[in-house]
Amino acid sequence: MSKVRNMKLGITGTIAAGKTTVSILLKQRGIPVFNSDQYAKMAYIKGSDTYHVIVREFGNEILDENQEIDLKKLADLIFSDEDKRKQINAIVHPFVKEGILKFFSNHADLPIVAAEVPLLFEAGFEDLFDEIVVVTCDEKVAIDRMMEYRNYTYQEAYQRYHSQLDEKIQISKADRVLYNNLDLESLMHQINAMLKELKGERHGD
Repeated sequence: MSKVRNMKLGITGTIAAGKTTVSILLKQRGIPVFNSDQYAKMAYIKGSDTYHVIVREFGNEILDENQEIDLKKLADLIFSDEDKRKQINAIVHPFVKEGILKFFSNHADLPIVAAEVPLLFEAGFEDLFDEIVVVTCDEKVAIDRMMEYRNYTYQEAYQRYHSQLDEKIQISKADRVLYNNLDLESLMHQINAMLKELKGERHGD
């Protein structure tokens, strides 16, 4: 009888390509997905260990009137300064890694489990996963989506697109690539095909 192993999927990719949509579609198909962005928000909660480190490193200018970290102020700061972006990542990434490992441990009895990690490669998390799925789309599509759904100006969207790890590098590091330039139906077909293959791969001798 074949033996089923627990397969860990890393979901990452280019900005505004639809990583969260992929996560939703996976969850609809019975696969639990860890959301690293949502989890990372806990690192900024007032009073936490990471909160104190962030404020010490970046100063009170990132705080609002209630002494909470203003994520927009912080984002504006780090997106215009590569060193500051690396600095915040060095604080938050270990926190997120701990959350991923705990999530995987809690779902160790399931055949497939996934984590959505936008900065997977930048964080050096490759070894946490059996397969890495990169979700991507054309630059124009990504910029249009950011302007429409996130209310970014063209300049803000362009800056964020070009501040990420290059698409070609991400694709070269991926085990699988999902192209999300078209409609939801196209993406669903790609996910269904991927899961069919994965469910075959997770059966070993």
